[in-house]
Amino acid sequence: MEGKLVGVHKVNVKLADGSTATYYYAWRGKGAPRIMAKPGTKAFTQEYVRLTRDRASKTIEGTISSLIEEFRDTAKFKALAPSTRKDYDRMFGIINAKFDTFPISAIEARGSRKLFLEWRDTMKEAPRSADMHLGLLARVFAWAKDNETILRNPLERVERLHEGSRRDTVWTMDQINTVLTSAAPHIRAVACMALWTMQRQADLLTMPMIAFDGERVSIKQGKTGARVRITAAPDILPILREAKEKERQRVLVNSFGQNWTSSGFKASWRKEMARLGIKGVTFHDLRGTAITYAYAHLDRSHEEKIRLIAEISGHSKEDAEGIIRRHYLAGQEVIDAISRGTK
Repeated sequence: MEGKLVGVHKVNVKLADGSTATYYYAWRGKGAPRIMAKPGTKAFTQEYVRLTRDRASKTIEGTISSLIEEFRDTAKFKALAPSTRKDYDRMFGIINAKFDTFPISAIEARGSRKLFLEWRDTMKEAPRSADMHLGLLARVFAWAKDNETILRNPLERVERLHEGSRRDTVWTMDQINTVLTSAAPHIRAVACMALWTMQRQADLLTMPMIAFDGERVSIKQGKTGARVRITAAPDILPILREAKEKERQRVLVNSFGQNWTSSGFKASWRKEMARLGIKGVTFHDLRGTAITYAYAHLDRSHEEKIRLIAEISGHSKEDAEGIIRRHYLAGQEVIDAISRGTK
C-alpha cells in the first residue's frame, strides 16, 4: 500500500557494511521526514497522514481532494459537532493519502467502484474502520451527485464488511437496578438521565442548566442538531432541581462538582462498572435499552410507539423507524421477553 500513497519517496541506501536498505520519506526533497513504520501496514499509512497533515499543499482542481475541500466548506459539514468534524478530517487524511489527485471525471467511469472497494479491503483487518472510511467517501460522492458535480455515485448500496451490532445488547433489570441503587451519586445521576431522556452521552454531559424550565428539558443534540423537548420524569426531577438550586452551569457534574470532560467521564464510568461487576454492556447501550423498554411497555400501535420514541430521541419522522430499528430497538424476541418479564 505504501507505494500508492501520494508523494511517498522511496530511497535505496547502501549501508556501511555493504548491504542495502530501503528508506521511505513522507515526500521528496530536503527536510522530508522519514517514515519509520513498516511499509504496507496500517501504521505506515497513519504515520504518513500525521507527517503530512500540516504540510502546506495546493489542492488540484477537478480531483477528489478538491471535492473533499468543497464538501468541508458546506454549511451541513460545518454544523456537525466538533468531535464529528475532527473524526471526519482524520479519515479525509487517509482518503487523500490514496486518492489526492484522482480525477473527478474518473469517479463515474466503469471500474471505479471496484477500485474503491479494493482500497476499502486493504483495511479489512479493521472492518468497522474500513466501512467508516468508505462510507464517508460515499457520503461525499452522494453530495456531489446531488449538486450534479457527478452524475453517478459508484458507492451506492455497498455491502458492509462489519456486520457486528449492539442492537440486541440491552441492560437487564438487575444491571439497571444495581447502577441506580449502588453506583456513586455522580455516576448514578448520568445513568438515570440517560435512561429517562434517551439522549447521547455528549448531550447529557454538556446539558446546560437553562435547559430545564421546571417541567421540561429542552435539548439541542450536538450530533444531529435536532431540538427535542422532554417532560421530566419523576425519577430525574430531583437531579434537575438540585442542579437548579445549586445554580450550576450544567445539570451533571463529577464528584468534585465540576463539569464533566468526555475522557474523565469514560474513565470514571469504566472504574465504577468494574466495581459493580457489570459486564457485557456499555453506556451507549443505555440508549438502546431505554428505547427497547419503552417500545415493550407502551400500550400503543407500532406507528404510535415509533412516533413517540422518535420525538424523544430526536430522529426525524421520515427516518425514525429505519434508524430506531436498525441501531437501537432490540429484536422482537428481546422485546417479547421484556414484556413477559415485566407484566
